[in-house]
Amino acid sequence: MKVQLSENARSALEHDCPIFVLGGPGSGKTTLSLLKAQSMLHAMQPGQEILFLSFSRAAVRQVEIRCRDILRTEERRLIAVRTYHAFAMDILRAHGRLLTGRTPRIVYPGAENLTKASFQGDWSAEAERLARDDGRYVFSQFAAAAAQLVADTESIASLIASRYPVIILDEFQDTDDAQWALVKALSVRSKTVFMADPDQRIFDYDARVDPERLNHLREHLSPTEFDLSGENHCSPDAGILQYANAVLTNRALPETRDVITHSYWANAFDSTVHAAVIWMFASLRKAGVVHPSVVVLARTNSLVGKLSGVLSQEHTFNGRTLRPVEHDVLWDADLTAAAALVVASILEWESHAKDAALSQTFDRIADYFEVKNAVSSSQAARQAGERYRTAAERARKGDAQRLTSAKTLTATYEGGLVLQGDPAKDWLQARDLLAAGNDLADLLANAKFVRLFRATDEIGSRLASAWDQHGSYGRAIDLVRRALEAGKLQSDQRDARGCVLMTIHKAKGKEFDGVLLIEGQYQGTFFRDNDSEAERFAARRLLRVGITRARHQVVIIRPNGALPLAGHS
Repeated sequence: MKVQLSENARSALEHDCPIFVLGGPGSGKTTLSLLKAQSMLHAMQPGQEILFLSFSRAAVRQVEIRCRDILRTEERRLIAVRTYHAFAMDILRAHGRLLTGRTPRIVYPGAENLTKASFQGDWSAEAERLARDDGRYVFSQFAAAAAQLVADTESIASLIASRYPVIILDEFQDTDDAQWALVKALSVRSKTVFMADPDQRIFDYDARVDPERLNHLREHLSPTEFDLSGENHCSPDAGILQYANAVLTNRALPETRDVITHSYWANAFDSTVHAAVIWMFASLRKAGVVHPSVVVLARTNSLVGKLSGVLSQEHTFNGRTLRPVEHDVLWDADLTAAAALVVASILEWESHAKDAALSQTFDRIADYFEVKNAVSSSQAARQAGERYRTAAERARKGDAQRLTSAKTLTATYEGGLVLQGDPAKDWLQARDLLAAGNDLADLLANAKFVRLFRATDEIGSRLASAWDQHGSYGRAIDLVRRALEAGKLQSDQRDARGCVLMTIHKAKGKEFDGVLLIEGQYQGTFFRDNDSEAERFAARRLLRVGITRARHQVVIIRPNGALPLAGHS
């Protein structure tokens, strides 16, 4: 593939490492880094590779796609593209015994959430203790442990440098303190190429991601810098990047046909969003994009869930009937998965005696609240988990229930839950039983998001097979758990195509033909009247990320009367 480079980019290509490349979306950072790698492949010895590290799996996926465009097959075999987490975990698994004298054990996020929920105290300190004393590592400890191994053990450092004499580091502005420690240790022996976009730093809520990270790099390695910020190869004839930068800097918004804004009245939200999605697909196809990918972005998970409901129903817009839009949702799934297992436990009622059936359901409800507490520490969630754990114990003993919702569910079981063998209908029937009380409202809301998983068809297939074989859903919990895990894995590996919904944070590192940014009337707002200056700037930076996910077209849907995107303090 023939690539046209600016004079600045050619200088970076020819310069010795370490180099530091700055640039925004579409500036050509990834292309330059791969060309840089290609130019250094001739010096590789047998068994050596160039390591490409990135912050997110989405970014890794984009790099792999670009590799196919730029590098020949034999060249691609010499490029190892990994996330920081995956690379650090490899080091830990191979050499972690040197830290504690025992084989390291990995604590995956689901198990960590449940352990964290029941832990009283400073979880960060406890995670460090688990690693130090027990050889058990949660994800947040991977990089720190790998950094210690590389920095303190000459043989490990030499082994890694021998395998990876060149390391390219993408999205460097997002590296946390432990990842930075690992990079410093690696840079002692390996040549390094750093890429960053300061305006893509959207993880201000994470205290470990230091806003001064790029200055730390400058002070530690003094790399030669190349700024590609003024270049745009993603959409060279489009005004998307200019518009996004104007939003970021609070300047007057440029006129461009590539970014359209539209306002709605509260009672027209559903139809307006639905029509905009259909229009986006038609516009992209008219422009020659045969199989367009469109992402619908919002600031909050709750608004993403609402948008999925909107696109799943028929609406009328200007006298035209809008049919449901098939879509996928990339979801932070812990709570939804926990809620799904509650529904699955109800599907198992017909297969168990009263004490076993109800105690299992109440235990799964308790699990849900423990996960909720782990995701975001909450005394109310912790207490709810304790109450339902008690309800489970009372069910096992045959004692009367005290919680209103537990009483209602018990009465439903005693009245006889009749399932038909149609997984879709039976699932909805079981799910809607969670309307038993106000304390389960949040659980019910998350249970409704199960259809947001691509695994929905897989769930139905597994449940249908179980019914055909046994006339019941006796192992529904296990079946649903495996389907959801498979669905999450597949969603991480799929190419963007069709209509996808997600939060703006989750879109970081991804690209789509079209982007719709949706602002709710009361949830997922872009700006609030009482925002501080720092909160406004963080919101602008997030909006820039969302807008620049588009290759061709952006539509921004906002409520009437919303604060302007630019031109206000």
